[in-house]
Amino acid sequence: MEKSIFSFLAVCLLVHGYCGSDCFKYVAAGACASLGLWYGYRFLIRPLDIQRKLADVGYEQHFTQKQWVSKDKLHLIRSMMKLRKKGTLPPVYPNGWFALLDSDQVIVNQVKYVTALGENFAVFRGSNGDVNILNAYCPHLGANMAIGGIVRGNCLQCPFHGWTFDGTNGKCVRILNDCTNGVSSKAASVRRWESCEANGFVFVWYHAENEAPSWRPAREVMAGSGWTYRGRSEHYVNAHIQDIPENGADVAHLPALHGHMALGGQYAAQADRSLWRWLGVHEWTAAWRADGTRGPHVSTLDLQHGLVVFGKFVVFKMNVEAQQIGPGLVILNFKTSFGPIKLVQVVTPVEPLIQKVVHRIYCPVYLSLYASIVLFMEAAMFERDVVIWNHKSYIEKPLASKQESTLLAHRKWYKQFYSANSIQFSNRKETMDW
Repeated sequence: MEKSIFSFLAVCLLVHGYCGSDCFKYVAAGACASLGLWYGYRFLIRPLDIQRKLADVGYEQHFTQKQWVSKDKLHLIRSMMKLRKKGTLPPVYPNGWFALLDSDQVIVNQVKYVTALGENFAVFRGSNGDVNILNAYCPHLGANMAIGGIVRGNCLQCPFHGWTFDGTNGKCVRILNDCTNGVSSKAASVRRWESCEANGFVFVWYHAENEAPSWRPAREVMAGSGWTYRGRSEHYVNAHIQDIPENGADVAHLPALHGHMALGGQYAAQADRSLWRWLGVHEWTAAWRADGTRGPHVSTLDLQHGLVVFGKFVVFKMNVEAQQIGPGLVILNFKTSFGPIKLVQVVTPVEPLIQKVVHRIYCPVYLSLYASIVLFMEAAMFERDVVIWNHKSYIEKPLASKQESTLLAHRKWYKQFYSANSIQFSNRKETMDW
């Protein structure tokens, strides 16, 4: 849209000599008004949608190095992942609730295929509006029911031979033809996964011991509660899942990595050289705790922020309470000078060392523009962490200072989400053996 309007203005300038000045003024005024309306819609009405793929953050400096034979970015990153020293890693898939999709990404009578947590899921929304999650592969002949499958009522029909499975219990309720050699539909079933919707996401319950859920995601954002959705950001991170929530307890990294202005760049060295550093710096005060008042699966980070401009004036003060709910959900409650904002973060392992991180932001309608700015700045700051995570090694016993004792406390707290059969990372060698 912006390109079209700017192109139109350029054409007007070229033909300016062939038409009257009054005509040009009207055309230029109309184009400027259209541009103003577009930007007003974009920042005041339309929610932001920031998307970063795995190759978008933290690898730019390596794409031109001659040591990499392939020019394909994903191949390059996979090669770097194999060479990186990973350290002694905790299990790669903790027990808990994990977001597979945004709720608005699966509509009524639609099925989506999602791979995460070492599993293959068919996520579908029945005609009654409820979301169900089944194993993607049909137990008959292994067809992927999420690819071309048909939602019928609250059931999912396999596209291969028409076997139909109830989304509420996974049982086969119909077989279209006699290709079963006498197999009864009552004897056939597919695994059904416990699921729920909260805060704009579809969650699945994952547990290595197949235990039932002992808690559920808190529902902080509900329709009609005064919260307006203002956008989302999506990042893919090359890291262990524990590195990301552990970042909240690592309060010592805040001034070092996030002290410079968000617009200064993704890399710490880049931000240190940026002209933005002369404008101001971010000041942070943080404290992490896990006192069990909201349940053993919840920890809390209390954060105070201020932007010091020209070394004198403190602006954009805000207090943030971040609740870590299980291994993959964080709800951040912002108290700003202008009003409240709520940011929901989810982390989901799509592979053992690749995490999908999504943020959704909500606010009262009068804070729409401010919330969009907060989401944009938060994404810029988050990408500085992504640069670190993409290349770091996990240190099982870090040389932590007294100030970093909360990091060790967080690791102790996070261990509750692992169990005897939690899957460990194995650095398997890929071969051509058949």
